[in-house]
Amino acid sequence: MKNIIFLAPPAAGKGTISNFLKETYGYQHISSGKIFRERIKQNENQEGELNEIIKSGKLVNDELLFRCIKEKLQIISKEKYFILDGVPRTLQQAKFLDIILRDLGFLDYIVINIKVKKEILHLRFTGRRICPNCQKTYNIFFEKFKPHKKLTCDDCGLLLKERVDDTEESFRVRYETFVKNNEEIVKYYKEKNCLYELDYNDDDQATLKEIQRIVGAFVDK
Repeated sequence: MKNIIFLAPPAAGKGTISNFLKETYGYQHISSGKIFRERIKQNENQEGELNEIIKSGKLVNDELLFRCIKEKLQIISKEKYFILDGVPRTLQQAKFLDIILRDLGFLDYIVINIKVKKEILHLRFTGRRICPNCQKTYNIFFEKFKPHKKLTCDDCGLLLKERVDDTEESFRVRYETFVKNNEEIVKYYKEKNCLYELDYNDDDQATLKEIQRIVGAFVDK
């Protein structure tokens, strides 16, 4: 097997794909967004600036980003493989990430570039609702992702909430930033011969079948 790095625009479905890989192959999922949200929750007074950056959709500075990622990589089990999403967002980050992975002994990875149409991303992003207890994610615009009872978690019965960064302005900034930077990141990983492309628009089963084809080729290797 190989470690996985996701390149993807906001609301591309990384969580759905990651959960499938966790259940199928036992991957560990490292999400920079989740790391920052947990950090804000635990240190509300100290992380005010970070909170504002996340809400606006702007990129967190590289020093803080890689300090958090490195801390997480140092404590995960090296007996299992990991999925890393939310980084890199720039070519400079991609190069620096290579240094960190090399220094920590994570030399074997593939990169999966997830492609989704902008209009679908917009609906996934602005329609996302999350249970404050179990963190299960729903979407008010897609029938198959709606809760059984309006705005209520199926499992916990609690009122679903919007993430503070799931705003129209945040989507615009994050999407434009992604488009601006991703082309040269893709080129960088293509030249390293480790890049795979994955279309994920509306057919979940076809997407999961394709991700299984890509990842499954490296099982027991």
